[in-house]
Amino acid sequence: MNNFDIAHFINNLYKKNFGKRFFMFVMGMLVSALAFNLFYEKYNVVPTGSTGLSLLISEFIPFNTSLIVLLVGLLFLILGLVFFGYNYAFKMLLATFVYPFFISVTFLFTREIDLEDTSLFLIMIFGGGLLGFSSGLIRKSQFNQGGFNVLFDLMNKYFHISIGLSNLIVNVILIFASVFVYGIESALYAIVSLIVSSYIVDRVIIGISDNKVFYIVTKRPLEVRDYVLDKLHYSVTVLKIRGGYSNKKKKMLMCVVPTIEYVKLKEIIKEIDKDAFFLIVDTYESSIKKNCKNM
Repeated sequence: MNNFDIAHFINNLYKKNFGKRFFMFVMGMLVSALAFNLFYEKYNVVPTGSTGLSLLISEFIPFNTSLIVLLVGLLFLILGLVFFGYNYAFKMLLATFVYPFFISVTFLFTREIDLEDTSLFLIMIFGGGLLGFSSGLIRKSQFNQGGFNVLFDLMNKYFHISIGLSNLIVNVILIFASVFVYGIESALYAIVSLIVSSYIVDRVIIGISDNKVFYIVTKRPLEVRDYVLDKLHYSVTVLKIRGGYSNKKKKMLMCVVPTIEYVKLKEIIKEIDKDAFFLIVDTYESSIKKNCKNM
């Protein structure tokens, strides 16, 4: 590493457009809480994430669901503090307390809405769509949602399982557990909802492909390269190019990152070099190499 302080730029990026990102985060939390009350809790279908776990627990403990969501959130907050430190846990505080509050508030608006005559399949389509939309807003806001994200990070840190695969494993286990509480039909509807939610997040909110290829021409190639290698842990290829107009020799960076990381990388490139030129291309099949620094 050179003297470039990546942490400094990440901190600046986090502060940039804070109001807009905060609004996106709050709206994401609100929409997620509305979807939970309107499309899931009423029909005993388990959504993904810690909210789904809370719904299952509520069948055995006579507490208000929003209270259980709060207690589960606090449990993951403690885990985050123990395994990842104060800064990590601090970023979870807002979501830990705001989301249960929104569940309580939106319940007041949805308890009079009756969708009993509507096909449960359609209900899950719309429920999954709203959850996917809210998840996309939260991810783009770059705030820490807490909950199962702590579990995903733990699996990634200690078992080297990717965040995407961790998400899939945990949610499959959650849906499987729901079979013993609500029955196989409810679990099948939960799978429908999960598929729709995943599609909305990956194809509409974040992007239309699984991975993105970045072609980057910048005056600060070493800083960008170090960020991709040391923070995102993906490989970078350095290409020698020549400007068509200036005829000057330059270096271009090429890297492939999952779609979920693309917003983060795009913003940090602009923060490192506001005059950088970069081209982002959808890719539908690639072999992404992590922790590979010899390319």
